[in-house]
Formats: sequence, structure tokens, C-alpha cells
Amino acid sequence: MTVDGRERPLRPEGQGLGLPLVPGTQQVRIRWRQPGALGSDYSPPVPNLGTRGVNAATRIELGQDRWILFTGGPDLGPAVLFWGLVIVLVVLAIGLGRTRLTPLKTRDWLLLGLGLSQAGIWVGLLVTGWLFALGLRARLDRELPPWRFNLMQTGLFLLSLAALSALVVALQQGLLGQPEMQVAGNGSTATGLNWYQDRSGPELPRVWVISVPILVYRGLMLAWALWLAHRLLGWLHWGWQGLSGPVLWRDGKLVLPGRVGPTGRK
Repeated sequence: MTVDGRERPLRPEGQGLGLPLVPGTQQVRIRWRQPGALGSDYSPPVPNLGTRGVNAATRIELGQDRWILFTGGPDLGPAVLFWGLVIVLVVLAIGLGRTRLTPLKTRDWLLLGLGLSQAGIWVGLLVTGWLFALGLRARLDRELPPWRFNLMQTGLFLLSLAALSALVVALQQGLLGQPEMQVAGNGSTATGLNWYQDRSGPELPRVWVISVPILVYRGLMLAWALWLAHRLLGWLHWGWQGLSGPVLWRDGKLVLPGRVGPTGRK
């Protein structure tokens, strides 16, 4: 125990601890250590002050070896926004799974979205746009002028390279990066959780955190990577058939307006 930065002798009174207070402002810091390992459901013990208090702030710091799933406590505190994103992904997967432009089913769209969410929304939009572009290419009107057809094919090749590069980034982020659970609220981060309550009773506000070892996240992302590698082979075969049929490239002469031919006529 320290008072204004100076160590003071402890004054135990049964299960309580007496604090030597004097008139004025004082800063009292009490530290204690408890046995036991950090479990999946963690709620730190809170002291009973014996009187009502104000401006109660609680902070929990977890290392990068933990994967935060849920949190709870006073209203002004952290929230795991990822689960709201999961609901949106479920709705989108149901809608995208009903389309006939791609061979992906609802399950495929949901698993793909969950994995790509760890790399950023732009990766998901890019891969989704690429798959739909390949689906539209298979239904394309084959009477396009050669120059327009070839320009479209070039754009699809470039889009395919960008989408495959984005998938590599997503795999790297999932296997080597930290989980993106979108923890936010009262200045909280994925490793530091902050709660605040303006008025509290004698017992300080209770908070809780549900987390699992980071190895659980690594294992799930490894399983997702293996699933993606398996499914991607089928998607690439389907995409190549649509991209190369009936022809991959068209030969044609480009006639510019106003060009004078050998006879002198335009």
C-alpha cells in the first residue's frame, strides 16, 4: 500500500484494511496478487470501499496471447463489434447464395466472408466483385466488337490477379496477424479494456471478459485456409471456363473514324 507515492504499513482489520486518511486530497494505491491461472471466463475481484464512490474506472489488460470474444460491465465500456458484423455477413450470405451467377452456396459465402473479414472490408468487396465479374462474363453477349471484347478480357485478367493477391493477404493476416474483433468503446483496444461509472456503491462495478488462447484462433484460421485452398481450385476451374469460352482473345482490325483508305475515300 502506498499513500501519495510513499509506502505505508498495512493495518489489517479482519477481512478489511484500514486506510490512514487526513484532510485534503490523497492518492492511495493498493496492490495484491491472487493465485490461479487466467481462465476463459475472467471477472476480477472488486474491493468493497465501505462507502459510496464516484468516478469508478476499471481497466483489464490482456496479453496478445488471448483472443477476446465477449465483454461485460458498466454501460460506458468496451464492446466486441465483430458479432454485429457476423449478423450482417449471415444476411448477405443468404442473399448471395440465392444468385445463379456463381457456384458458391450460402455456406461458401458465409465462410468466405468470415475469413476475409480479418483482412479488411476492401478484400471482401474485391473478391466478391471478382467472382461476380467471372459469372457475368460467362453470360456475356458474344457479338461484342473485338476491341471491346479484348479490353474486357484484359480487365478481367487484371481483376483476377488483384483478387488472388488479396486472398494471399487475407491468408497471411489470418495465420500470422492478430484477431480483428473490432473492440471499441471508452478508449478500449484488443488488449486493454476500460470501463467507467460515474457513481458506484460501496462495492466497485463488476466487469467480466470471455477469452480463449490465441492458439484457438490460429487453429480456426488454419482450417479456413485449408477449406479455401480446396474450394478455390473449383472456383478457378469454373472461372477459367467462363473466361476462355468460346474464345480467349479475338483478332480484329481497329478502324479509326476519319482514316483515309488507299482509294482516297473515308
